[in-house]
Amino acid sequence: MLKKDNLPRVLVGCPINIVKDYCMDEWLEMVKNLSYSNYDVYLVDNTKNPEYHKGLRKKHNLKIDWVDPAKKEARVYMAECNEKIRKRAVKKNYDYLFILEVDIFPPQDIIQMLMVHGKQVVGATYFTDQGDETKLQIQIIRRVAKEKYVSDYITNSQARKFFNGTLQQAYANGNGCILIDAEVLKKLKFRVNLDEMGYADSFFHQDLFLIGIKNWVDTSIMPLHWNGRWSTIPDAANHELLFANLNK
Repeated sequence: MLKKDNLPRVLVGCPINIVKDYCMDEWLEMVKNLSYSNYDVYLVDNTKNPEYHKGLRKKHNLKIDWVDPAKKEARVYMAECNEKIRKRAVKKNYDYLFILEVDIFPPQDIIQMLMVHGKQVVGATYFTDQGDETKLQIQIIRRVAKEKYVSDYITNSQARKFFNGTLQQAYANGNGCILIDAEVLKKLKFRVNLDEMGYADSFFHQDLFLIGIKNWVDTSIMPLHWNGRWSTIPDAANHELLFANLNK
């Protein structure tokens, strides 16, 4: 383990829900054993029954709070969870917030790998969907005119060029594995606009773009996405094959 002396303080945070219970224990153990030594974990549950987070909190000895999802759209209570995490990071004077979604399994030294770049917003991307629909959670800008723009997912052919093992700029890579510095956390909130499509991560990247903060992606990293609901990347061997194919 690295020593805490002079290391930036990092808050590892994420909304959680019982729908990810199939990998929750494995994920929580992984999070507790990240190799960076100066971090705390803070999770916010949005499961309908608050007893779920209480059981996890007792079992894993972690700080876990709860947002009541009753009578709210999923994207509304998800934004509330993320905003609760952001506010804690700002209030407690953390240097960074590292958001890591419950079904994302990165290398043990992921925080160091991202922090070394010295960027305000930097993360790793991952595969979503399955079969012919499998794609990377990377979006690029297709067209810009003043403040109006169109973004879209990167194509497979573009992905092969994009993933060259270096730090690359992208419009968005989701918020599943992303390191955000304190100055950005003070400028932007996690929000949704009910008149537009999208979850909090979509609006976060939109707001970043509009105020001119660049989003970076470390293409040397490809976390395992264990998304059982979508049957996505069901095992490490399949994941490694997909990652290797990007470099062909």
